[in-house]
Amino acid sequence: MLPVLALLACSSSSEVAELAPEVYGLTAHGNTSAQAARVGVERARAHCAAMERDFAVTRSHIGGLDYTIAFRCPRPDAAAQNQAAPPLLAGAARGWEPDAPVPRSPGGSGPAPALY
Repeated sequence: MLPVLALLACSSSSEVAELAPEVYGLTAHGNTSAQAARVGVERARAHCAAMERDFAVTRSHIGGLDYTIAFRCPRPDAAAQNQAAPPLLAGAARGWEPDAPVPRSPGGSGPAPALY
């Protein structure tokens, strides 16, 4: 148990900062990139939990022994509203046709890059 405590003692993170309306971020540092990521995600989750909200990663980056994360804390009822229509049905609601031809790249070797 003592080695685990020693590893945790060598990790740190910045304060949570609001990057944009309802978008937050922080940077965590650890002895390993995995430890930095674990500390960063735990700190971000705790921030959202303190507001009694859900947790959703917007963007993250691992560089060396640092982990930077941007995240949102959506209201639990907002998450339920976003899942009201399954993703496959959402395309149908916009007029997507399952038998429509898929645009191909100029060489014809695959889907057009603009789709991604």
